[in-house]
Amino acid sequence: MINLSGKSLALLGIALIVLMLWFMVVRAPVYLPRLDANAPPPPDDDVYVFGFATLTHPIVRLVVVGRLVPAEPATLRGWARYRRDLRETEHTLLDGVRFRVSPEELVRLDRYEQTGRKYRRDLMLLEDGEFAWVYRLIGEKGPDALAD
Repeated sequence: MINLSGKSLALLGIALIVLMLWFMVVRAPVYLPRLDANAPPPPDDDVYVFGFATLTHPIVRLVVVGRLVPAEPATLRGWARYRRDLRETEHTLLDGVRFRVSPEELVRLDRYEQTGRKYRRDLMLLEDGEFAWVYRLIGEKGPDALAD
């Protein structure tokens, strides 16, 4: 019979919790909504995504995508952030980040953004000449667009 001290049991418990959290984030993201039937299919190859709100945060990208996703500063010309969406404007630059994801990771992002139900995914030209997918609210403009 194995005799474990209280300290050993605590460390074992912590290790099990960390292992379960890692599994949930990387392999079984049960915390993400289901993919909406109206979501567009993912492309065949890796793509860039432009994040201007929650996706600018590395921890959010880790939890949603399932891995540490490096990002670099990026800019979208002619757009400004308006609450949870973008508005087309003249002579403005919207700062954000650009990061690369696989088709499977893009599906996880679509689940997070509820693409097809709350948000749509638009391919937009960034200031540096690269294209990236950008998530934008579907439907009404203004305060009505904020209703869940």
